[in-house]
Amino acid sequence: MSIKTLVFLVLSFAFTASWAKAEVLVTTVFNVMKSERSDRILLLSGVDGRVYKMKKSDENLKLLKSFQGQVVKLTFESRDGEASIIAIQRPKANEVDAKTMDLNHFRYDQLRQFAPTDLQSVENATEVFENMLNDGDKSRSQCFKRAHMWAYDLWSKLGVNSQKVFIFYTQRYVQMEDFEWWFHVAPLVVVGGEDYVMDGTFMKKPIPLKEWKDFFIKTEKINCPVIENYQEFEKNQWSRLCYLMKVPMYFFSPLDIELRDSKGLERNHWVLEELQDARRAFKNSGANYEVLDSGKPTITY
Repeated sequence: MSIKTLVFLVLSFAFTASWAKAEVLVTTVFNVMKSERSDRILLLSGVDGRVYKMKKSDENLKLLKSFQGQVVKLTFESRDGEASIIAIQRPKANEVDAKTMDLNHFRYDQLRQFAPTDLQSVENATEVFENMLNDGDKSRSQCFKRAHMWAYDLWSKLGVNSQKVFIFYTQRYVQMEDFEWWFHVAPLVVVGGEDYVMDGTFMKKPIPLKEWKDFFIKTEKINCPVIENYQEFEKNQWSRLCYLMKVPMYFFSPLDIELRDSKGLERNHWVLEELQDARRAFKNSGANYEVLDSGKPTITY
């Protein structure tokens, strides 16, 4: 089954009546922890970012923790959006090739090639937007943290590989407009080969990239070139008013882009501490993103 087919099967059934069947997944066990809010043990899967659950007991906790960091075969049952573990075991040699399978998106993998998911139609993109983009209160959070959790949700809950689009304002624009921001960012999805922005804070639906740019630059007459290298923005603060830059979903802040382009620090994986930090931009984050808690202090920028 293709990723696109899987995405829309999930969209079709995730918000309807409950159903259950046994499924099997080969993945890495990235994190295991006892829930503080339910009688479940939570297992964070490295291959898809989904949370799999097992009834809380000392025996089950010991079992799941014994597999932490390893490749496993999970047999589970899905019901009402919850994936309950039926069995966990090491896969047989012919069931996984750890050198070629992309099993851990919480660790850098030099072989991983990022490719955005094409949602094919505006209707599909709108359904994704309406189901996933919420709690976009700009008074409570920063744009890059909201964008990070939206991108993570699209990937972990719907299997959608999104990008992010940054609009960078130059010093010329900031001084001319007496502007208080120097950048804004939101998730970007491909729709039939075209770029659409999913900005749940400022928009009520997915909109084409140009319309999003026009909204934030306050006119359609100013062109914001799409650049590939962050240094082009840094070195041209007076010759242009703005720039656009598209990056894979894993990039958290402009610092990550700068480090990639100046020092070659690639980013094709999620960083748990960044997700822990970003989740606080959302209401009820403790309950909704409990398994992302790394136990480390919050990152601040």
